[in-house]
Amino acid sequence: MKRSNAVTRRICWLVVMAGVAIFSPSEFGTGSAAATAITIVDQNGRVVPNALPSATSQIVDVTVGPNGMFQFSPGTVNISVGDTVRWTWGSSNHSVTSGTPCTADGRFCSPNDTNCGAGQLSNMGAVYQHTFAQAGTYSYHCALHCEYGMIGTINVEPAPMAQSAFSRKVHGEAGTFDVPLPLTGNVGIECRSGGATNDYQMIINFVTSVTVGDAAVTSGTGSVSSFSVSGSQVTVNLTGVTNVQRITVTLFNVNDGTHMGNVPVSMGVLVGDVNGSTGVNSTDVALTKSQVGMAVNSSNFREDVNTSGTISSTDVAIVKSDVGTSLP
Repeated sequence: MKRSNAVTRRICWLVVMAGVAIFSPSEFGTGSAAATAITIVDQNGRVVPNALPSATSQIVDVTVGPNGMFQFSPGTVNISVGDTVRWTWGSSNHSVTSGTPCTADGRFCSPNDTNCGAGQLSNMGAVYQHTFAQAGTYSYHCALHCEYGMIGTINVEPAPMAQSAFSRKVHGEAGTFDVPLPLTGNVGIECRSGGATNDYQMIINFVTSVTVGDAAVTSGTGSVSSFSVSGSQVTVNLTGVTNVQRITVTLFNVNDGTHMGNVPVSMGVLVGDVNGSTGVNSTDVALTKSQVGMAVNSSNFREDVNTSGTISSTDVAIVKSDVGTSLP
């Protein structure tokens, strides 16, 4: 009988100990200074730092309620325009709700950026991400636990600003001439032919030396065949650029040592639009005819449509063939 009672007491003790382990304070969100947050790594397998993402990383990870604690880890992240923050739930009954504590402002929210004022709660293992397209400081909180200090901050640094951009072509022995590409307002128009493979070259200048992670055509038809960086100047070589279009080239992860982000540059392509009016008409034909036989210089290089280094009847014929086209 005594043996039976001893066994019974031992079983009861084990049950109590198991209950203590299951219902530890951290599960209730009281937290512990010694608790260890789950480790999140980026797509390259590296532990995500609380700093600017590297030139090959565009996603920064945050843990929501690690080990049941009422916090976001890290609580503050610094990213660049165009980067994405990815929140992963380390415990249940939390939300990511944009707004200064503790008021939702509707700018972003889990689980899908809709019905932000409701503060919908998600459970452990949930994942929500948001891409920040504008520079600024963004505050957010957990709708249920904001009063307990469960708040976070996203600092979005502006991308480096390009100072100027050009479409560059070599006109035979006459030299190299650039068509300005305004960075704001009306798009600059490249009126010269791209040759047999429709090749063009963009020159993008910054104030200081930069590094660039990648370059690609993000709008329009064409592709980047290569790009290079020399101090503050970036050269992008394009191929397969079709006529009568607006094309945008984006430099990714441009870093000037202070800011990092993506820099888009756009160009209109309309062969024969020698006066840059966004349409090819009889005026363009007349302008080209008036320059036939003239030496190519900085004032009339647009009339050298085939970039041969001389303005001839061939250029006139090219312009005539495109009469009636206009930039979309």
